[in-house]
Amino acid sequence: MKKLFAIMIVGSMLGGLYGLSLSLSGAYQDITDEYGGGAYFGIKADVIVGLLPVLKARGYLAEVDFSEGTPMRFGTFTGSDMLITIPMAMPFQPYLVAGFWFQKDVYTTFKVGAGAEMGFGNMSGYLEYNLNFISPEVGDSYMPMNLMAGVRIPLKFGL
Repeated sequence: MKKLFAIMIVGSMLGGLYGLSLSLSGAYQDITDEYGGGAYFGIKADVIVGLLPVLKARGYLAEVDFSEGTPMRFGTFTGSDMLITIPMAMPFQPYLVAGFWFQKDVYTTFKVGAGAEMGFGNMSGYLEYNLNFISPEVGDSYMPMNLMAGVRIPLKFGL
């Protein structure tokens, strides 16, 4: 019971000031066929925590890739990014993406990109384009490009 109470307190602290949201998206990955396996579709789920009004942290919760061999990653924070919002008086909100992923003895990834988010009532839709620089422990580096589209749903925690 103490753990549940602590989780509720942390959730209300993180979600109360700048927001906490869950994103569900579809991604068209490796558009340029850099890796050699061809472009493929993936489904992602992530959580976004607002740190400052213009800075958010995103942690991936789950990812399912429908490429040849169908590798599936599932776990808390399989990758993380920083989202830098560009304040503008427009119907959509543009942002920049910067990320770093590391999987021990497999690969290191640096990610840059841009996206835009537009509100639709309680939810918002977004479109994002990313360029990844992947450096595997064995083999040559490659730079796949990804296009993601999805919805963000704000999460509210209350005591």
